[in-house]
Amino acid sequence: MKKPQNGHNPADRRKVPSFTVPDRTTVLSFQGTDWEGAEVVMRLNISIATYLTIKGMTGDDADPIALAQTFGDTMLKEWNLVNDDGKPVPATGAGLTSLPDMTFVLRIVTLGLEAMAAVPAPLVMPSVDGSRLVEASTALETG
Repeated sequence: MKKPQNGHNPADRRKVPSFTVPDRTTVLSFQGTDWEGAEVVMRLNISIATYLTIKGMTGDDADPIALAQTFGDTMLKEWNLVNDDGKPVPATGAGLTSLPDMTFVLRIVTLGLEAMAAVPAPLVMPSVDGSRLVEASTALETG
């Protein structure tokens, strides 16, 4: 049997456990605005293709209806919005475009795009033992 060029035999591979990417969400905040009390939960884990599609729809010649539809259908998970009759508005593209306040729709999309583009904070690195630094500095002073 011929050995692969990289020196590894595929039969020697160990079984790697499967991993499912967790569903990451965020709640958009409207505190201090006319929409205080509204709660919009959106997905953060989307493909780069979906992100670039949505981002590409935001230029000067953008079609706001298409943007809201695409954003709503791919990003919205749930919300607490109801219509004038008190019936829940679906958290979808159709629901987003049916809202009676265009400024609110644009605010949801803007906050959503900002949340999607935000880079998660890095993990905190453990601090080093500072006693060695004190010892070294003391040795320099006395040496």
